[in-house]
Amino acid sequence: MIDYKKYIPSKNTLIFIGVLVFLLIFLQQCNSNSKLKRELENTKKISERTFNNYKASLDTLRIVRGQNGQLIAERLSYVYDINSLTDENKKQIEQYKEALDLNKKLKGINSLLSTELKIKEQIINSKNDVIKVNDSIYKINFSDSKNWDKYNWRQFNASLDIKSSKNDLSVISSDFNWKQGAQLKAVVLEENGINTLRITSSYPGLEFTNIENISLVNDKLNQRLIKKAGWSIGVGGGFGLNLTPNKIITIGPQINIGLYWSPKWLRF
Repeated sequence: MIDYKKYIPSKNTLIFIGVLVFLLIFLQQCNSNSKLKRELENTKKISERTFNNYKASLDTLRIVRGQNGQLIAERLSYVYDINSLTDENKKQIEQYKEALDLNKKLKGINSLLSTELKIKEQIINSKNDVIKVNDSIYKINFSDSKNWDKYNWRQFNASLDIKSSKNDLSVISSDFNWKQGAQLKAVVLEENGINTLRITSSYPGLEFTNIENISLVNDKLNQRLIKKAGWSIGVGGGFGLNLTPNKIITIGPQINIGLYWSPKWLRF
């Protein structure tokens, strides 16, 4: 007659198995909660970004005066995920790619900035001299320059060939040359999750007519790495329940060395 009692686990063994099962269920629930939390955070981030981009599309250029007296132009910025660009986004970015000779995948690029400006200046009493070419033709040369600093400057020179006949003057030819350098300073500020582009210059008479900034992000790279099921070798230590060969549960320190296999849901 077979003695089935010897195949029935002892009370201590059942307790140990029960604790182990409880721990596995607990860890699985923690992992599920963590995954759900990440998904909710990602959904919230995408919805906020979409709303902020909508506000940026309605925003207009604002001109304010800084504490140093310089005029500052500012406007809300766009933020696009490069993995989920719409046809409209792609068309908008294509203008930058063509103008700046960017690579197709926008590798290593995290911000696209454009600005349109005009400069209003008036030249009064420029240096000039009149050269007599012959009895009827005169050449008039003009020149003027300004150097506010090494980054903001302007150079101008021109010449006119004028023909004089009795009481009539006529321009035979003209040549105008204008060179200038202007320093622009820009920054993208993040306030309450909204990006704003600010740009300014100390060049006198410079006016910004339009500015735009597109920040590119990669949500896939920012996501946590998803672990896969598999084997691993581990060494660890701790303090907990121990099941002895005599089927007695003790509590004490542990040192473990072994080969382990973990399911996908248990890796975090």
